[in-house]
Amino acid sequence: MFKLYGYIIREHIFPFFMSLGMILSLFILNIVMKMMTTFVGKGLDLIVIIEFFYLSLGWILAMAIPMSVLVASLMAYGRLSQDNEWSVMQSSGISIFQAMAPAIIASILLSWGMIFFHNNILPEMNHRSKIIKQSITRKKPLAVIEPGIFITDIPGYVIKAETVDHYNNELFKVILIESSKSGKERRTITAEKGKLFYDQAVKRYRIILTDGEIANLDPQKPEGYFRSKFSKMELTKEVSGIDFEVEDKNYYGDREKSADSLLAKIERLKAKKSSTLLIAQVVVEYHKKYALSIACIVMVLIGAPLGLMSGRGGLGPSVTMSILIFMIYWFFLISGEDLADRGKLDPVLAMWNANVVIGILGLFLVRYASRGVKINFTWIRTFFSYVFSKLGIMK
Repeated sequence: MFKLYGYIIREHIFPFFMSLGMILSLFILNIVMKMMTTFVGKGLDLIVIIEFFYLSLGWILAMAIPMSVLVASLMAYGRLSQDNEWSVMQSSGISIFQAMAPAIIASILLSWGMIFFHNNILPEMNHRSKIIKQSITRKKPLAVIEPGIFITDIPGYVIKAETVDHYNNELFKVILIESSKSGKERRTITAEKGKLFYDQAVKRYRIILTDGEIANLDPQKPEGYFRSKFSKMELTKEVSGIDFEVEDKNYYGDREKSADSLLAKIERLKAKKSSTLLIAQVVVEYHKKYALSIACIVMVLIGAPLGLMSGRGGLGPSVTMSILIFMIYWFFLISGEDLADRGKLDPVLAMWNANVVIGILGLFLVRYASRGVKINFTWIRTFFSYVFSKLGIMK
């Protein structure tokens, strides 16, 4: 039996690492495409850019590993069924639970490793990634400004520029919206030209505008609206907190804390009688660490019977089924988190509903797979062929 278990585990190794590599590549490519305009050609050190992408691997791995487990289970057990090895096992008196046992044990060990990762590695990676992004904004504020788009990354201001010269640190056709501390008055400044930079000596943003106009408006007193022109104007904004050296670790967000730290925060909030909505948001982050880790077990629970029932161990069918299943899983997880953050759903249920739904579905599939039931997925190809033909995509 141990030889059989070893054989089944070996069947998972290559599909797991292959799918993990593919998923990581896709996510990294997506990040590169999104951040390309932010980083390239804006005077940022290559080391900083590389470190940012490296730290981004943390949350990517948190999602990629459960999905890779699903792909590996589908391919491994699908191939066992395709090559009639599963039929031989059944004729030898081996039950589906015995056949799934090695994968379940491996997924439990992997889930334990993911719990360690979520509590000891990922929080610090998220923290450092946030600091670097903030530091880039402070050191190179123009790096976050895109032509023709309103930007809110500079604290206290909303800025838009029609043209951005990153080499000379200049903006053209500038619109700057500044709210008062009370939030009642709003000042809109337009200028033909401007400069925005971070003054390291005084740790302040400096905005120098030329040839512009100021418009002050108090929504509660429309009659108090006035406009004035200027030839040159300078604004400064104090920056408190983290500097570009990326050394300050005084403030950690909820996604940058371990489960123990989150649990302590929950107790403090309850002692202070904080709002249930605020407490729920922290509870969500606490349970998310464990829900995403346990997802490795759930993915085996549904992937193994699906693979045996489909009888297809190829990459194409396995990836297709994995995407569909993970989309369902992610829908329940994200929608649950959103509802919990808004106080519409219990935070514990919100984080575990995806595992519960997929897990129950997996148990039903285990029952049917043990009876030799097969699933034919050709209807998916037929359905999409019909839709594409109606849309004129395929003739």
